[in-house]
Amino acid sequence: MTVPNISHSCSGANSVWCSSSSNQRHGQEQNLSPTGHLITAICLGIIGSLGFLNNLLVLILFCRNKVLRSPINLLLMNISVSDMMVCIMGTPFSFAASTQGRWLIGPGGCIWYGFVNTLFDSICEQWVFLRISLQNFMRSSPLSSNPGFVNY
Repeated sequence: MTVPNISHSCSGANSVWCSSSSNQRHGQEQNLSPTGHLITAICLGIIGSLGFLNNLLVLILFCRNKVLRSPINLLLMNISVSDMMVCIMGTPFSFAASTQGRWLIGPGGCIWYGFVNTLFDSICEQWVFLRISLQNFMRSSPLSSNPGFVNY
């Protein structure tokens, strides 16, 4: 039995996906065509720009309108901040890599990119979603001794 020797470091990565140092996986190229990189860059540019602007709008509305300052909206605000941080600190790296057709910022940038996306998208948002779900469950649960304790 042969086992492919694929290193999961970012050294020598030359595509948008910096998960391995080799260009091939099971004999197939992993690089996109120039058109594929262009389409990816356009999509990432649109997603990054709209994500930033929409989350900025949410933050501005939340700060200007005191009526919106409820505990549940504060949790939603946390999701908006988390998404904005991904748009600022993560998406530009993918966008730049897609415009050039290769990973541009080396192994340290690859680690940073993975850390930022994992931290803000996975960890921060999942805890907020969990808290909102528990809050809604406790509000509507027939098992709760005081089902109306979460009134806003």
